[in-house]
Amino acid sequence: MGLGVTIAAGMIPDPDLTQRATEVVVEERLGAPTRFAIVFPVDIVNGDLPFLADPRIGPGATVMIVGPDGQECLVRGIVHGHRISLVTGGEGSSVEVLGTDMSVALDRETKVTAWPNVTDGEAAMAILGQNALVPDVETTSSRHLMTQNVLVQRGTDLAFLRMLARRNGFLFWVTSSVLGIDTGHFKPPPVAGEAATVLSIKDQDSALSAIEITWDVERPTSATAHGLDLANKSSLTGSALQSPLAPQGAMPLAAIAPEPRTAMPAVVANDVGGLTARAESILAGDGFFITARCKTTPEAAGGVVRAHTLVTLDGAGTLHSGSYLVGSVSHRVSPTAHVMDLTLLRNAWG
Repeated sequence: MGLGVTIAAGMIPDPDLTQRATEVVVEERLGAPTRFAIVFPVDIVNGDLPFLADPRIGPGATVMIVGPDGQECLVRGIVHGHRISLVTGGEGSSVEVLGTDMSVALDRETKVTAWPNVTDGEAAMAILGQNALVPDVETTSSRHLMTQNVLVQRGTDLAFLRMLARRNGFLFWVTSSVLGIDTGHFKPPPVAGEAATVLSIKDQDSALSAIEITWDVERPTSATAHGLDLANKSSLTGSALQSPLAPQGAMPLAAIAPEPRTAMPAVVANDVGGLTARAESILAGDGFFITARCKTTPEAAGGVVRAHTLVTLDGAGTLHSGSYLVGSVSHRVSPTAHVMDLTLLRNAWG
């Protein structure tokens, strides 16, 4: 029985690698690089282990893992390591090929670069263009003027983009298509729109057989950021009384928390808009106070579930049924099953 996924060396499907593999693991996580591991058996040939030197799985090799339908790229990335297990006599020996999506190329060079007179979104757009990534960028309003507070990059492009995303309440991540088109996403987590699938726990024929739901309301419900206008030395304040993200249910965190809780982020900004964005970013991230964990398969769920998408949970009662953001997916594919370990997030209930 085959794996149910296809492994490509570069852009070309490789039947040999696909047939050799005994397990494929793809780890997707909200606003983070997607990582993969592929396990292959290692055979002794003429006293050597030639597969360990195969350039298809060597340093810097590009590997793509395509989902069961052949149309969806689970990950396209670069090999950066091996984990080798050798057994006396050879039988049972294996190599685990380790890699990360194409965002790893943005994390190789530390830079000190000034970005004068641009917004965070414009800087993100420019960096993605420099790295040959198709930009999927949401605009930001606060502009970093040369005469006041120049935006300075001190780190790799990846670290800089993630910092810019975080302080705007955005996420940064990279996806790839089966055609090899890599897209850089710089925008808020999706909380509104059509769900990719419905995960039901109503009966034995449902997508889920079990689910664990936890919630924690000891989180900030408002935030205030303070700054200084360098032009006239006047104090500035930016406040947020609620998350900028639309609630996924009838009652968001602020309506449920027993007592108000205020955060005061330590930020640098040269206008009220920038300070307000920093305050809102705290509430956006901490607003996901409900976490659900479950397992399913593509067959039961009606398709492959991906991070950064929405699903509808059905059968969890009035309080906890509804829309959830997929926070992480661990795909574990073997010749017998494709199991998806899911973490779902929600910023409201009811």
